[in-house]
Amino acid sequence: MEHSSGEVLLMRRVSSRRKPKSTAVHKRAGRKAHKSAVVASIPRRRPVGSFYVVGLGASAGGLEALRSFFAAVPAKSGVAFVVIQHLAPTYRSRMVELLATHTTVPVSQIEDGVTIRPDHVYVIPPGKWVKIFHGRLFLSDPEKRAPILPIDYFFRSLAEDCGELAIGIALSGTGSDATLGVRAIKEAGGTVMVQDEGSAKFSAMPDSAGATGLADYVLPPAEMARELLLFIRHPLVAHAKDAAFKVGETTMQKIVSLIHEQTGIDFTSYKQSTVARRIQRRIGIAQLANPEDYLELLEQSPQEVAMLGRDLLINVTRFFRDGEVFDVLRGEILPALLKRAAARKALRIWVPGCATGEEAYSIAMLVQEFVTARGEKWDVKIFATDVDKVSIEYAGRGLYPKSIAADVGPELLARFFVQESGALRICPEIRKQVVFARHNILHDPPFTKVDLISCRNLLIYLRADAQRKVMALLHFALQPGGYLLLGTSEAIGDRDNVFETVNAKMRIFQKRGDSRAHIEDAVSRVPTAAGSLDGGRGSASRERVPRAKNGRKKIWETISARLMAEFATTCLVLNEKYEILHSFGQPQRFLTVHPGRASLNVLKLVPRALSLALSGALRRAAKEQQTVGYSRIPLPGRGRGRTLDLKVEPLAAESDEPRTMLVFLQEPQAARAAAKIHQFNPSSESIRRIADLEDELERAKEKLQATTEDEETTHQELQAANEELLAGNEELQSSNEELESVNEELTTLNTEYQQKISELIVSNNDLENVLRTSDVATIFLDAALCLRRFTPAVTRIIPLQLHDIGRPLANFAHPLIAAIAEDLPRVAAGGEAIVRTVETVYGVWHLVRITSYRREGASDCGLVVTILDVSELRRAESNSEERKLSGK
Repeated sequence: MEHSSGEVLLMRRVSSRRKPKSTAVHKRAGRKAHKSAVVASIPRRRPVGSFYVVGLGASAGGLEALRSFFAAVPAKSGVAFVVIQHLAPTYRSRMVELLATHTTVPVSQIEDGVTIRPDHVYVIPPGKWVKIFHGRLFLSDPEKRAPILPIDYFFRSLAEDCGELAIGIALSGTGSDATLGVRAIKEAGGTVMVQDEGSAKFSAMPDSAGATGLADYVLPPAEMARELLLFIRHPLVAHAKDAAFKVGETTMQKIVSLIHEQTGIDFTSYKQSTVARRIQRRIGIAQLANPEDYLELLEQSPQEVAMLGRDLLINVTRFFRDGEVFDVLRGEILPALLKRAAARKALRIWVPGCATGEEAYSIAMLVQEFVTARGEKWDVKIFATDVDKVSIEYAGRGLYPKSIAADVGPELLARFFVQESGALRICPEIRKQVVFARHNILHDPPFTKVDLISCRNLLIYLRADAQRKVMALLHFALQPGGYLLLGTSEAIGDRDNVFETVNAKMRIFQKRGDSRAHIEDAVSRVPTAAGSLDGGRGSASRERVPRAKNGRKKIWETISARLMAEFATTCLVLNEKYEILHSFGQPQRFLTVHPGRASLNVLKLVPRALSLALSGALRRAAKEQQTVGYSRIPLPGRGRGRTLDLKVEPLAAESDEPRTMLVFLQEPQAARAAAKIHQFNPSSESIRRIADLEDELERAKEKLQATTEDEETTHQELQAANEELLAGNEELQSSNEELESVNEELTTLNTEYQQKISELIVSNNDLENVLRTSDVATIFLDAALCLRRFTPAVTRIIPLQLHDIGRPLANFAHPLIAAIAEDLPRVAAGGEAIVRTVETVYGVWHLVRITSYRREGASDCGLVVTILDVSELRRAESNSEERKLSGK
């Protein structure tokens, strides 16, 4: 790619400062010293046939921020600006006049259908909402009872109409307007700027927009303007449409590796064109020359790595996105699913790539509406997964700005949300149905037996091979007859033989048959675990399966060896709960199944006479971890003197395997001579068992006593806390009464102020009419002797314009002003009023009167200069004097 001399100059300057002292992109040393020179050196070019459109959203305290911003914007920036501010609908706005005095860019109020042009500022009129469509601005009346969110409304249309050429700026204000709008701009590939907390008079609105983590810049307004110009005039940004931006293979691999190392997310399967565009934009923001320089920045700045990773993830969504899809879901899909699952009364839904959770909660609300209408209790589980940890944590909190009211109906808001700290939190009824987990769909095991999968706007960012793999996994995860929702720009590809199209426009499909024959290639290295929520621990799961099998194999090999050593005596394999896992020999000789509820506990199956000895042997073997045996245990039966030999042996197991016990039962004559077995003595064994039980009882008493003392202490602490809460509640009630009283006073005061404002408006209108109809030329100056106002008659004497307001009067070259230049400071300093006659040109005389500007109840501030044309009077006086002289 060839570059102009200006571009080469920029690259040299940027390269000379690409090694920052700090890791923060916008705080690098020496950057401010170069900015004015860099802006001047960059050629003023923009993408061919188009230009950037900047939307500025402001509310309370926004006027000062707008003034600072536009004061730093040159007359020819090549950018169009649209100002959206919260304005009272019943009052005339002076925003156009107020901004016009602080910028050289033409400012005008938006007219319906106006075509937007660069190097212009368009201001929203009061009581209207604005949207941009095909480069034209259209006005509309806000819906009744709708939330007041004009900034979100415009930002969304800006994102849709301008795409990557959209720039959204959130300035000072209250509430959460602009939050959803910046998400839409970011999703479209645009740029987001947010005013920093230190410079904002009211930081709630910019803080809410910044909390999304999508802001490219967080700066004061004046610095925003400079950064904006640097960004749009950067060669890689200004010429983005001229040629495809390419990143070298090695550089791309290193960048992807850095992101994976810091975030754990591998973007290798993403479309390289998408990754390259995001890198190109970040290079423009960082004001670097090429991908190699940007790689150096990434190696030094973990913050920039995180920002690039978030840019690539594009975690943007909203409640009930694409309303037509949810209409079909409500009208067709969910009723069919509930009918099919009526017998089991359970639904499993999976939302991969859930971002911040809005879509998962939207589906949960629809399902809950149906379940409530049926009057039934259903087990609904919605698995919402995403690879981004930050988004999953945000979704898990379930706390969203009030601006979501633009997407969620009032009935759903009232039913499924509760207000909390100026925001809206999803209710527990819905929250408990949604399980959020970190999960990489390309590497982690898929969920199974799912009734519905909503995987929208995920496939479009993946390569073709990754898309095929994901489609195979989604097909495998669905139950036969399950439904799949894709994004409006996505398709099932070559999977039409296993999916039936339900709604082609809405991209809704239904699984046709079994998937086992179609997923072997896609999941050959991916384990399948129903309901797995390990969030990235798939490799560990793969390792546990063979290890568990090998462990069990070793156990059974050991068991077989021991059985052979015991000459095929009866053997029972028990777990830690003394339940029979396996048996060998002739267990029916010693075990009896009793009436009632079935149990595999060996102590309930052996004869009562054997139970005492077996119980003691099991306890001793587990405690001492060695073999315990008893001989000649008497058994009831037909033959007198029938006895049995017993041996219990704990079986060694690996650390992650459950403990196992072997119980050997054999007739005395079958016992091996080598075995060391003690003769069973019921009396001594009973005494030992009683002693063990007494020890256990004593320990239980001590533990109970400690627990009782802890409960008493806790009870006392709770009583103290309760008393403090009662006292605090009384104080709050008292404070509430005081606040109510103050509120009433403020309401009264506000009413008085409204009345005063109305009177001032009438007085101001009267004054405007007096000045307009007066034929006396009058100039009002402020304390600095700058123009504050003038009557129309002045323009017949001195050629003043409205945009001259604010300029010093002494700056104007005019004979009359030059004649009174020395008088003005004297009167302003408290001198007496001055009246003098001035001849501006030959034969033209003016009577000038200079007086102080009087203020009721305050000191004088400024001057009032009145000018009267007395040329006729002077000529009459001159003629009179000539006649007198001629008469003499």
